[in-house]
Amino acid sequence: MNKKIMVIAVAAAIAAPMAASADATVYGKVRQAIEGFDNGAADNIRIRDWNSRLGVKGSEDLGNGLKGIYKMEFAVNISGKGNNADSGGNEFAAGGVKDFFGARNAYVGLAGDWGTFVIGRHDTPLKISTGSLDYFADTAGDNNNAYTENLADRRANGTIAYISPNMAGLTLAAALVPGENNNADGIADAYSVAALYSNSGFFGSLAYEAGDKDIDALGGAGDLTQWRVGLGYNGGDWKVGGVYENMNLDNAAGGPDIIDADKWEVSGAYNFGNNTVKAKYFDVSDDRNSAGDHDGFAIGLDHNFSKRTQVYAQYVDSSFDNAEDTTVWGIGLNHNF
Repeated sequence: MNKKIMVIAVAAAIAAPMAASADATVYGKVRQAIEGFDNGAADNIRIRDWNSRLGVKGSEDLGNGLKGIYKMEFAVNISGKGNNADSGGNEFAAGGVKDFFGARNAYVGLAGDWGTFVIGRHDTPLKISTGSLDYFADTAGDNNNAYTENLADRRANGTIAYISPNMAGLTLAAALVPGENNNADGIADAYSVAALYSNSGFFGSLAYEAGDKDIDALGGAGDLTQWRVGLGYNGGDWKVGGVYENMNLDNAAGGPDIIDADKWEVSGAYNFGNNTVKAKYFDVSDDRNSAGDHDGFAIGLDHNFSKRTQVYAQYVDSSFDNAEDTTVWGIGLNHNF
């Protein structure tokens, strides 16, 4: 099946009104891994899906430098075991085909020299602020896993978002999440803002996210405040980075805070030929609930057969203060199209 036929088929199934766009593009990622997972309670070998996805996106020239843009992207849980079980996400609902397809970014918007404005489901600015510093993204060492640094990245429903153009290396982003989508009652009861700066290999970001009620609707949760700092440097064949996050979640019933956690990581990667070796150290501590306190490391080796096909090997080791240690090894195969 050639690409044009694929575009028509996908658009007809999931985004029929958009099929008329001459710039419609179908794309995706297939990410599968053979993993050994051991946390004391579970000790198994499994086939793991790490955020495989399928999407269609495009734009329309509206004249005078203005474009209409859209994206419809879906998580595809190919092997029946997605990353959500360990990271606490909720992209897949229970039952039938919903276990196979899940929601990722999906929006419509306008873009021009003044920036980009979108309405729909979108990564929050806080999540965007350190995405480039996650050298183990979409693998067992991903920074969102509960046994790694457990960073609280969100992809929010019903988002109204703006991203500025690059201004001499500085990019600003802001998003409002109406409360009706996340257990509150106003258009600005949940919001996220970020500033990102990139120049001459240096990268820095600062982000803040808050909700009158928790944006993830965690059980018994009240107000959420979360801020994050990211720093990195790209030296060509090598790069280093680090992330620090503080997350506070109070108790809606008026008792002690549910979460008051500090999380941080430092990481690095080195390219040689078609290969990349990488490593990181992470630490998580929570003043309100020490059950999840842990630190550990991840190491990995990637080999790129081409720009689209990759194989990798990884090992993650986490030492918990009040629970069994967690170890994960994995061999993965990825293909982008």
